[in-house]
Amino acid sequence: FLNIVVDETPSKYKDYLESYFKKTGQGKNNFFADVTNYLSYEMGQPSHCFDSTKITNRVTFEKKACDEKFNTLLGTKINLSEKNCIFSMNKKIISLGGILGGADTACSDSTKSAIVEFACFRPEDILGKTVKYNINSDAAYKFERGVDASLQEKALRRFIQIVCDHANIVSIKAQFNEYICENKRELRLDVDKVNKILGTSIQKNQFIEFLSSLGFTVNKNIEIPSFRKDIENNNDLAEEIARLIGYNKIQSKELQIINKNKKETKLDIYGIKEKFTEFGFSEV
Repeated sequence: FLNIVVDETPSKYKDYLESYFKKTGQGKNNFFADVTNYLSYEMGQPSHCFDSTKITNRVTFEKKACDEKFNTLLGTKINLSEKNCIFSMNKKIISLGGILGGADTACSDSTKSAIVEFACFRPEDILGKTVKYNINSDAAYKFERGVDASLQEKALRRFIQIVCDHANIVSIKAQFNEYICENKRELRLDVDKVNKILGTSIQKNQFIEFLSSLGFTVNKNIEIPSFRKDIENNNDLAEEIARLIGYNKIQSKELQIINKNKKETKLDIYGIKEKFTEFGFSEV
């Protein structure tokens, strides 16, 4: 959480912030909300701002079963049910975590003191909520697909810089809480395996150079960057390598299928289709 106070909110934005609204067609709300929206666009890290003058008691976060109405900052009321990630104050929900804030603590044009939440929610905790509650939420869209769990502090610092570009900061405080501890993800370094998948003959040093250019750390194993949620196995690595080589530069090889008699059979495209049909596949 970031607690930030400015002396006055700006009447005009810097060119980089102003151009965001022109290019995306995004409507302006208020200074702090506009900065959070821009930050989500620039860094891919959603955040939410509360008017700190409306936070009159301790705020708690939990994932719990709900059966109550929630007033959103969009001016709508939704009936919460089953388990949701929620922020509460005085036993009342003030924000639907990772999806949408509430009307009671929302920032406005007169807000000069804000509390900004930078969090990382698991996709499985957010998935399907927007459909269930009929909400259009950019934050939920990003969290459903996975946000880098190491990005929050960087986003917080960038938020401070953007505010500093537009206003005089009177006071600033930050509080960090860690709920999700992601284990380091690694794959065994196996150049031969990737070459077999692609039908290439890449040398080890070139393979490492390719991966390093994409943010991977390669020692005895391949350390997967925290922002690459899509990398799980050597097939995924092969896809990355193929993109860097260029699909048109990978030489095609004649497909050979070993039939039941253990004899290699060379097939053209029609022969391949027939083989797939024999195995029960259907062409669509």
